[in-house]
Amino acid sequence: MRHKVAFVHVGDKKMRVEEIDRDDILGPADWGIHCHLKLYESFKYPPYDEHNVFCFGMGKLAGGVLSGTHRLIATFRSPLWGGLYLSTVGGAAYVFRYVGVDYVTIEGRSSSPTIIILKGTKDGLKAQFDTISREELDKIYRGYKGWEGVYAFYRYLLERYKDVYKKDSGYMEFRMLVVGPAALNTNMGGVFSTTIRNGEIDIGSEGWMARGGGGSVLYQAHGVVAIIYGGDNDWRTFEGSLDLKNPNALNEFFEEHLGKPMGKAVFDATEKYRYSPSVGSGGTFGVNYSTLRDRVIMFNWNSIYLEKETRMGLYEKLIRSHYLKQFNEEIIKPRSFKTCGEPCPGVCKKVRDVFKKDYEVYSALGPICGIFDHRAAEKAVHAVDSMGFDAIEFGTLAGWVLECLKRGLLKPEEVGVSELPKLDPETFKLEDSNVNAEIVAALARKVAFGEGKVPQVLGKGMRRAAKELNEMFKDRVKKVGLGFNDLAVYVPLGEEGSIAPCQYWDPAFLMPLPLQGTFFTRYHAPFMEPEDFAKVCYERFIHEFSMGENLGMCRFHRGWAEKIGNALLNAAYGINVDLLEHGKEALKRLVEYDVKAEAFPKFWESERVLDIFWTFMNVEAKAGNEVAQKWLKEHADKRECAEEYWRRFLNKFEELVGLKWSL
Repeated sequence: MRHKVAFVHVGDKKMRVEEIDRDDILGPADWGIHCHLKLYESFKYPPYDEHNVFCFGMGKLAGGVLSGTHRLIATFRSPLWGGLYLSTVGGAAYVFRYVGVDYVTIEGRSSSPTIIILKGTKDGLKAQFDTISREELDKIYRGYKGWEGVYAFYRYLLERYKDVYKKDSGYMEFRMLVVGPAALNTNMGGVFSTTIRNGEIDIGSEGWMARGGGGSVLYQAHGVVAIIYGGDNDWRTFEGSLDLKNPNALNEFFEEHLGKPMGKAVFDATEKYRYSPSVGSGGTFGVNYSTLRDRVIMFNWNSIYLEKETRMGLYEKLIRSHYLKQFNEEIIKPRSFKTCGEPCPGVCKKVRDVFKKDYEVYSALGPICGIFDHRAAEKAVHAVDSMGFDAIEFGTLAGWVLECLKRGLLKPEEVGVSELPKLDPETFKLEDSNVNAEIVAALARKVAFGEGKVPQVLGKGMRRAAKELNEMFKDRVKKVGLGFNDLAVYVPLGEEGSIAPCQYWDPAFLMPLPLQGTFFTRYHAPFMEPEDFAKVCYERFIHEFSMGENLGMCRFHRGWAEKIGNALLNAAYGINVDLLEHGKEALKRLVEYDVKAEAFPKFWESERVLDIFWTFMNVEAKAGNEVAQKWLKEHADKRECAEEYWRRFLNKFEELVGLKWSL
């Protein structure tokens, strides 16, 4: 396949566009892996070296009229995780399709904070470079026209550069990727983007390329604080028998393969994310909180230790009767829905005022932190988002810090707050949510700007911070009888890497896989033998990689995309590839990269993580799961049980990949 790539060298302030013809590259994830494994060999260098190129682009189905095909995919070596990482933002490729290339690779390093402006026209792609002083940037982050952080910087950039895209009486399509102070001072910086319509921000349609610390790579490896892109070059053509820009042709294709027209197939597949009549709610927040019930995680995961009746009582009192009820009344009832920026019947963005509500963010910065009220949660989420953090990572870290404060491992003044949190399930009152939210918001600003010794340590991520804090506060650790790491919930990788798991009480998000903190695994599965579990996780990994990160398909469209995505690609380009077989080779290259980077799987270091696995198995056993019952009968010691399960899972996974990953 032919691919057009823009190589943007930040240090030299130059750009070149190359056409590359490679059949082993089918999409942006393949391109990113190729760059890191072959072209730049970033595994030889630390994550903040300029060799850690930031690659992003769109899948081969983008540029037509198919909903859900305009995910923007980035690849980089994660400073947090330690291995190669893929991070995405929905809808952002709907504008990128006018830039004139498939992918962009950011290379080189600027000594000053740099803004890249890419403009695609029929005359070709042009690049401009501008700089801003660190002092001016810091001033904007701390406040600009009533906003702070990424929200302030986005508005500043829009006012300054939107006329670059001026056309006739309006504007070309354009969008921005920006970082906040968290990218400058921590390993947890994400990349923020939101839709711009006719030169104005569409509040509520925002998205994040957040997981893995890609924003931190953009700034600390390359000096980039913003990438503005857009244009009017609708350049992509489909050379096969199916024109993805032709709705009639697509309807015929969908009828032939799925027995229904395109609109109906897409509408049906995205029901959960729009509105599900069966649960009376919609979106990830509404459906998950309606169905998880006693498996909702609360108070830095301490809810896993409670009996089912107690967990259900907390769910009824704090979630169903308040947190979920607020969401349904304020968002679902008035149908306050938006898209990510591309036309889509899923309208998955659930919005109240300036606040977009997703399950994982409002879990990590909600119940995990002892916050069960939307006004309080909005305060915490908005502060964390403003600072430009990966909100899932920071929320998990914040829940850990709150428990460390509660147990006396940390003191309020050491993290820049004025009071202790309210985390006792027995005495917790809804109004305590505001106390915890105030602490989280203050903590976010301290960590993002690196203000204070402990906040600076926390900015390195949970695993690194836990090790340093264990040394800094040896006497407290001895007195409490627990290390900082024992209360932290993270998946370790290599000697220093880690990432917070997705917000579910599920061992799928703890297992040794090359990408964790994502949905590249088989979650919501019953407890099964480790070899069986490794097999279904491996298969799910291949599907997620192939359809999502390589084709650029939104996960919310997988109900139809996984059935006909491969056929669409082949028909649109006149090729004959097997996406899943190709995905197996790509996964092998991912593992090969991690081996070269010495990003080897590590068994869990946290007592809390051990307990998440152990209690899940117990819950499954009580529900009648015979495999869980067998494992409990054969293993009295939780660590011994977990180590055997983890090791056997990894052995089978390596066998399936066909490459040894572990030491």
